[in-house]
Amino acid sequence: MTEPHDPDAGQGCPGRRRPFPGRQGWTRVALAVLVLLLVTAGADVALLAGRVDEVAVDLAADDSDGRTWVLVGLDSRDRLPAGADPADFGTPDDVPGTRADVVLVVHQTDAGTRVLSVPRDLLVLQDGRPTRLTLTWRDGPRATVDALCSIGIDADHLVAVDFAGFAEVVDAAGGLTVDVPVPVRDPGAGLDLPQAGVQHVDGRTALALVRSRHPQHLVDGVWTPVPMDPEGRASAAGTVLRALVDAVRGSVVRPWRSQSVGWATTGALTVDAGTSVADLAALAGADLSTVEVVPSDLRDSAVPVALPTAGTRAAIEEAGLSCDG
Repeated sequence: MTEPHDPDAGQGCPGRRRPFPGRQGWTRVALAVLVLLLVTAGADVALLAGRVDEVAVDLAADDSDGRTWVLVGLDSRDRLPAGADPADFGTPDDVPGTRADVVLVVHQTDAGTRVLSVPRDLLVLQDGRPTRLTLTWRDGPRATVDALCSIGIDADHLVAVDFAGFAEVVDAAGGLTVDVPVPVRDPGAGLDLPQAGVQHVDGRTALALVRSRHPQHLVDGVWTPVPMDPEGRASAAGTVLRALVDAVRGSVVRPWRSQSVGWATTGALTVDAGTSVADLAALAGADLSTVEVVPSDLRDSAVPVALPTAGTRAAIEEAGLSCDG
């Protein structure tokens, strides 16, 4: 397996006081916002529904054994947040194509909901050859769905959201209030918070917190790299998610803000042709607070690879997922 250098390799941990679960951050955010809007927008629901894009993939959903969602956070450099510096992301020439940066699987049954976070660097099969899950989206959503099937995950519904969409939702909500325990920066992610404490951030900075892979803390006046933390990015995403949900809930009592959040959220989502706004509302109403990371054997290097183990398949099967038949 030969792959180009991954500019997002490594997973450092931006400073924060309390970790929150889930690398699902910005995909969950969009869904949580949508369900609030469906409750409050009333006559505008049909208009908002018309803004949700569709991808040309037919998943032939079979919900008889439960409903399985695949939620994907995309990292294409073709559509960056407004005003973003391409140097913080890389240009489309530097980082061509679109990758699956976050992959979350939600399995809903009468017994409850299970949520699995699948490592983006997990080796899966694509056309019979091993490749990292993150790269499969470069060949389209069907390639990612098929690759997940190679490890036992079948998809009934697909939802995706990209960098720019996430930042737009944050800005539409009026920005976020976050608590930064120590000054932190990550030049590669465009993150620069030189002061500690509670502060208000915009969409670009919230995205930088989620994307940060190689953070540095200011220690005794010196910017010092933080030791690699495999779950660090997950905790950062959870911190941002909590702040954004708080901001969106506050917007419900401000009709002008609810409208702008609704417009941004529905414009950010892409779904498969068989998924309706009513389906999305049902998903957003589910309990997604507990996220289980699918086990793997992470080999950290310039191009990190997560090798499947016996625990990988066991966790997927134990969650009630299967791609048989």
